[in-house]
Amino acid sequence: QGWLNGLHAQPNEVARGRASRAELLHAADLARAGLAGTLRDYRMQFADGRTAPLATLDYKGQPAGYVAQPGEVVNYVENHDNPTLWDIHALKFPLATPAQARVEAQLLGAAFVAVAQGVAYFHAGMELLRSKSLDRNSFDSGDWFNRLDWSYTDNGFGAGLPPGQDSARDRALLAPFLRNPNAKPSPAQIAWMRDAFTDLLRIRSATPLLRLRSAADVQQRLRFLNTGPAQEPQVIAAQLDGDGYEGPHRSVLYLLNAAPGPRTLALAALAGEPYV
Repeated sequence: QGWLNGLHAQPNEVARGRASRAELLHAADLARAGLAGTLRDYRMQFADGRTAPLATLDYKGQPAGYVAQPGEVVNYVENHDNPTLWDIHALKFPLATPAQARVEAQLLGAAFVAVAQGVAYFHAGMELLRSKSLDRNSFDSGDWFNRLDWSYTDNGFGAGLPPGQDSARDRALLAPFLRNPNAKPSPAQIAWMRDAFTDLLRIRSATPLLRLRSAADVQQRLRFLNTGPAQEPQVIAAQLDGDGYEGPHRSVLYLLNAAPGPRTLALAALAGEPYV
């Protein structure tokens, strides 16, 4: 199980934007750990200013870094067990969160997987904003809750109260969320997500720097920017050094913005770099 999944299991206060700065800083460190393939020996600067291996970063009493090589971790943000990412957001986001913001959050989750070191695992239908109508365990819920609409007109949200044994006991709690019109995307938004997701696949396949084969390569070539106590914790910035490595790119820079609006970073180390 990838720690990127754990990132999306942070407390509701983080999801609802009421987290303290300390909570945001720790969440950012965990996000970077996932992006580095949760390698136990990968060293980076933490939010408290120290530089140390990921095995010393706390994840609920356990080490956030725990694998020896990137091929040993599978990264995901939703799985066939438990709610889909769309449904997790339906429960955690404020009810007034617009549908487009929810779509963009879904894309952000997919982007974390697309640029992370390790094995990328995308749950079927994530690119369609797949919902199982808040069913936590749809193993025996039939096609009505598990279907994928390849016409890209319906994501399954609001199909009904979930029948599964793990969900039925919560029907009274779930019903108001299922009636929320903001949690139902339009066909245009489903198509937007599908096309943006395809772009992410193109990005990942375009460079082997996003699929480094060894822990030594990750340590040598992956560098996180905007780290330490003074960072902007809602923006993750990373640079991959392709000098002497196979593939078409001398360097790759990616930024992941989890803030609700635009953010600006001053990255002095990259001044004058001709990124396109």
